[in-house]
Amino acid sequence: RTLRESVRNDGEVLRLGRLRRRPRPRRILLLIDVSGSMKARTEENMKLAHALSQAAHNVEVFTFGTRLTRVTRALRLKRREQALNAAASLVSDWDGGTRIGDALQAFLAVPRFGSYARGAAVVIISDGLERGDPVALRDSVAKLSRRAWRLSWLTPLATTAGFQPQTEALIAIRRFVDDLVGGGSSAAVVSHLLSLGSRRAA
Repeated sequence: RTLRESVRNDGEVLRLGRLRRRPRPRRILLLIDVSGSMKARTEENMKLAHALSQAAHNVEVFTFGTRLTRVTRALRLKRREQALNAAASLVSDWDGGTRIGDALQAFLAVPRFGSYARGAAVVIISDGLERGDPVALRDSVAKLSRRAWRLSWLTPLATTAGFQPQTEALIAIRRFVDDLVGGGSSAAVVSHLLSLGSRRAA
């Protein structure tokens, strides 16, 4: 571009052409707790995950309770009812126990899954009422935080701005997450996702 302009101006370089890096949307990795203690929020969280998957192509969605399930492909279906039914057929641990540490270890053990977290905005929606080993949870969250651009944990237990974790699991992971905020409503989750977008732009 600089050479073409110099030819038009009798060999004088009046302005240097510069390449601009094309902005690339950051991947969003959504991990949704579908255990019994999150039953009141599961349907709304899955609807939100479907809407997010339709709005952006760089979204990965997993559910967990006692096991890990990738539901990204199911949520790519355009019709919400069809997408949620497809996801429901994949998930075998609805309304069961909570073994977050085991689920995250399973996620990190698969190289392809682990790559989804690299440089991504990782959002975990869970109350953190772990029934498994809190040490396994702590170690998994620590590894995940090192791969992620930003790690957010959204819990319906955070009902005030000055929320301080009380459960053993949330206390164990607190220092490894960038955000530990409210996730008790779709509005709260959407608000946080939008705030991540403004941080990225900044």
